[in-house]
Amino acid sequence: MRVSYFTNILFLIIIISACNISPVEIAYDYDQCAYCKMIISDSRFGCELVSTKGRIYKYDAIECMLAELNANGKSHYKHILVTDFYNPKILIDGTIATYVISTDRPSPMGANISAYKNESSFFKDQNLKERKVFSLQELLDYKLSRQ
Repeated sequence: MRVSYFTNILFLIIIISACNISPVEIAYDYDQCAYCKMIISDSRFGCELVSTKGRIYKYDAIECMLAELNANGKSHYKHILVTDFYNPKILIDGTIATYVISTDRPSPMGANISAYKNESSFFKDQNLKERKVFSLQELLDYKLSRQ
């Protein structure tokens, strides 16, 4: 009888952990972009979407992720994650990140979009002469208007 009780508890723990919808690390130089199919190699630009059903999509550039968000809408994703340019390989919440388009910061797919943890963090880099600053929604609207 005790074995049955512990077996049921173990089974319940496994079920609960299987329902956990959470992001995973990007395996740079191995994982493939879900949009353009290129290998994700630049750790300053990798990003990830986790659907409400737990499916994980990884991208080599913010512009690839934006194409998917524009096609499906933000509500289909539990997590929208981007890499903070100053902290390579570190994924941050893309819904509150600050996005910058600058020719001084070329991205893998050529749209020159980079992400930052907050608005003040990218101002420390005086090399960004020409720049446009966006929230995620502003960037989605901007990219749609230019298609």
